[in-house]
Amino acid sequence: MANALLLIALALPVVLFWLLKSQPRLRAWTPAAVSIAVGWLLSVAWAVAAHENVAIAGAFGWVCPAVLVALTWLAWRFTKKRRLAEP
Repeated sequence: MANALLLIALALPVVLFWLLKSQPRLRAWTPAAVSIAVGWLLSVAWAVAAHENVAIAGAFGWVCPAVLVALTWLAWRFTKKRRLAEP
């Protein structure tokens, strides 16, 4: 159960960011903030399920989703630039 929750905590912020970023009505930082918050919440849930240190997960559980969202944003930005540059 804990391993599945960890995989979901790693994948869901990326998928959620990609889906929310495709909505033109949302502001620039909204998809990132929502995705990072969901990732942080799932990191804390994993720590509770795996009987790990919840205090550390609560304090630093946002770092991994933030890095994953930043990398996803970079990939999205470069693919969008490449699509716009092609004739």
